[in-house]
Amino acid sequence: MTRLVIAFLFLPFFCFAQNAETYIGVGNTEANLKNYKQAITDFSKAIQLEPNNARAYFYRANAYNNIKERDNAVADYTKAIQYDPQNAAAYLYRANIYSEQGKYSQAIADFDKATAMKPSADAYHYRANAKANMGDHQGAVDDFIKAIALDPKDASLYEYRGVAKSNLKDNEGAIADYDIAVRLDPKNSDLIYYRANSKGNIGDYKGAITDYTAALALNPKNAEAVFYRGNAYNNIRNYNAAITDYKKAITLNPKLPNLYRYLANALSNVNDKKGALGYFGEAIKQDPDNADLYLYDGLVKYNLGDKEGAMADFDKSIELKESSEAYQNRADLKLSAKNFDEAREDADRAIELDSKNPYAYVSRARAELELKDTTAALADLDQGIKMNPSNDYSYVLLGNIAAGRHNYDSALGYYNKALSYSPADPETLLKRAEVRIKVNDRDGALADYKKIAAIDKDDDNLRDRYVKSLIRAGFYAESIPLFNSLIAKNGKNANFYVGRGVAKQHTGDLQGAMLDYNTALKVDTTSSLAYFNRGSAKFDQKDYNGALADIAKGIKINDGQEDAYFIRGQIRLAMNNYQGAVDDFNSVVFINLENTIAFAWRGYARSFLGDTERMNADFNYAVHIEPKNPEIYLLRGKARINIKDATNACTDFKQAATMGSKAAITQMQQYCK
Repeated sequence: MTRLVIAFLFLPFFCFAQNAETYIGVGNTEANLKNYKQAITDFSKAIQLEPNNARAYFYRANAYNNIKERDNAVADYTKAIQYDPQNAAAYLYRANIYSEQGKYSQAIADFDKATAMKPSADAYHYRANAKANMGDHQGAVDDFIKAIALDPKDASLYEYRGVAKSNLKDNEGAIADYDIAVRLDPKNSDLIYYRANSKGNIGDYKGAITDYTAALALNPKNAEAVFYRGNAYNNIRNYNAAITDYKKAITLNPKLPNLYRYLANALSNVNDKKGALGYFGEAIKQDPDNADLYLYDGLVKYNLGDKEGAMADFDKSIELKESSEAYQNRADLKLSAKNFDEAREDADRAIELDSKNPYAYVSRARAELELKDTTAALADLDQGIKMNPSNDYSYVLLGNIAAGRHNYDSALGYYNKALSYSPADPETLLKRAEVRIKVNDRDGALADYKKIAAIDKDDDNLRDRYVKSLIRAGFYAESIPLFNSLIAKNGKNANFYVGRGVAKQHTGDLQGAMLDYNTALKVDTTSSLAYFNRGSAKFDQKDYNGALADIAKGIKINDGQEDAYFIRGQIRLAMNNYQGAVDDFNSVVFINLENTIAFAWRGYARSFLGDTERMNADFNYAVHIEPKNPEIYLLRGKARINIKDATNACTDFKQAATMGSKAAITQMQQYCK
């Protein structure tokens, strides 16, 4: 019995003595049951017994993390790493907390350690997210490539790589990634929605609509998808479908930014003017003291050309409730009426009411530019961009300022930035094309002209400017297929026939050119451009009287077009009427001081008159403004031949030839032996 008693007395010591591993095991059991606070108590006891036990710190850190005590978790992961520097998971989990706290640099440093010790798709994925949050989207793409190599069946990796590519403006690459993600996870509406966004960004509006529709079939409550599908319909001029989507989006989320504005714009574009005005009109009847309704009714009226009605609505909106948006839109209306001082006052008030309204700064900048206060305009545009870096129009205005100052490289940078946010904007593409011509980037310019033709926005004013710009750039053979395509889409635009006629004329097809000019005049009997250019073609046919008669008819219709005087100036040059040519080029410059080539042609005309001083002044100005334009050097070389300065003429011909002028090579062969 004595022996049994002795054994019994010692039994508690051997059975119930606890060590660190025991507490760690119990703690993990509690953690698996989600009893995290009890688990923390157990892990703490383990640490009391073994203060250097890395595993105890690691598991306690996990428990702290699960109850969102992030600072305690970070402290414990740090201890775990201190006592076990090869614990890749501790680095990974601490990195995730740093990312959650916005400490991306520290997170990336930890992810670097984790991936070096134990590469995994998750580690690369999380590091990619941290890099993306720091704006390093290319670094994110690189990490997703590594993650995909380890786990090529994870749809989310392609999804997020697609997002990173979208942020790099690589929408085509993003679409390719979304395609793979959708194949792997075809019921994920978000994937289809993101792909739709990228398709819209590259101008594939029909493809975007198909994807938005598919995404909505899976998730009918995605208000953004409905809204953006409306935008896509709007871009293909299916305004009724756009209106339907905007109204549906309002029922899902009436607080979506710019939703009512876009609805107002779509209503403005439908043929049913009464119906367009009716939507907000009926709403006003139901709620006559709602200032916002007058604001958007005013937008509809403004877009329909009823500026007086729009002004009354904006005034009423402001009377009921002063708002930054109402003042800003009234400022834009006053800008269109050339009331620049009042426009600036309204923009000032818009900013007073909401200093974070980026559009108000842009409106004020526009007024300041018209009032010749460029310094203030630049400051406002800078402020607007700080608030809304993705507002492409701010960059367009900066590009316009730079181009106006003849700083073409800066202008290109701004237009590129604008197009990174709105790649399918034909206005910006046209501006960039024209600047590219000025720096002799003809390949880039032609690419822009082709993009504009593919978009073919329903805007006759834009189309007319496009035709003039393309022809002025001298893309004759290259433009014929573009004009063929445009005519096939819209055979009622006379200027498309004029453009194709000019292209044919300069490629030697005079008969085809005359046919196109005549067709243009059948489509539009008041097409001054058709008369001007038919006059040029008649001149090529040696019909001088007929040429001048057509130019005169065109001027009678529109005496403010520089093309008339430019063409007639060249005709008069060929007819040896040098002073008449100078007079015409004077008219061109008077109408458009930015037509640098007109200065060069005037200098060339003056060389025949022996007016060397003025000739040199014209060419010096032209070269200063467009130092990369080969036509200017070619004309100056020819002018110098006229004044018997063959040495300098050959220098000019050589310069023009190095810039790609074939005509300059011909001149060199004749005069520079």
